[in-house]
Amino acid sequence: MRRRIAWSLMVLVLTGILPSLHAQQDQNDPLTDDEVQQIRDNKTNPNERIKLYMKFLDERLNELKGLAAGPKGNDWGAQVRNKLEEFTRLSDELQDNLDMYDSAHADIRKSLKDLVADTAKWPGILNSLPANRNYEFYQKTALEAERSASDQVKQLSIEQEAFFDAHKNMRGKNGTGPG
Repeated sequence: MRRRIAWSLMVLVLTGILPSLHAQQDQNDPLTDDEVQQIRDNKTNPNERIKLYMKFLDERLNELKGLAAGPKGNDWGAQVRNKLEEFTRLSDELQDNLDMYDSAHADIRKSLKDLVADTAKWPGILNSLPANRNYEFYQKTALEAERSASDQVKQLSIEQEAFFDAHKNMRGKNGTGPG
């Protein structure tokens, strides 16, 4: 009898908690449903997928520029913090994809060239935000993510050039792609 009661309570708790955990997970995803679909649609096209991440990161940075230039209402600091968090998460996702494509020996030199130029603009935008204690930590975190991504992109670009110089038969191929 006690087991049945305990089991029933556990089921009730889990059914009440799981939907809220799922909703919380969705709120933390930096990508919109449309952006997620675009990423999925390019699962086997590494260069396009990387360009999508670059586009999404640039959109978040443009939104930050707009927030910095616009009126500063009551929730302004929270909006900036949210965009900084999205930028940081997207930067991490980009780096995960770069690692995956590098280990699969996908030829991503074309998108890396664009990404090297694009990452050079990121610190200026992130540093242009007015100082504010409400998002100072998130700004530092975004700058660290930017620095890490920029360093990885530069290093990977060099490594890719060397790899594909030595393995000319693999040039232009997508590798094994994401799992």
